[in-house]
Amino acid sequence: MLARTYRLRKNSDFQRLYKTAKRFATPNLVLYYMPSNLDYSQIGFVVSKKVSKSAVRRNSLRRRASGIVEELYKDIKKPQKIIVLIRKDFTELKPEELKNEIKNLFKGVVG
Repeated sequence: MLARTYRLRKNSDFQRLYKTAKRFATPNLVLYYMPSNLDYSQIGFVVSKKVSKSAVRRNSLRRRASGIVEELYKDIKKPQKIIVLIRKDFTELKPEELKNEIKNLFKGVVG
């Protein structure tokens, strides 16, 4: 799990990113991002109740995505504010497939 400092927590940050940020999308995920005025990047994860009514399932999806993003965090060169929105229940995906999908999303942000 990312350290608290590196996580987006404020509702105002989430709302600003939804309105003004650039985005990339795949069938399972959407990535919103914009430059940050901090010295480090911050990342937030969103899983809607449309994905799953079960909080246990939503938290599991969030943790899986967070674990992969934590590995990629060191590759982000410029400070960014990022939201990873989970569109679908990807529990049937193999871990390698999910990791590749997240890496492909982050290619545009990392550079």
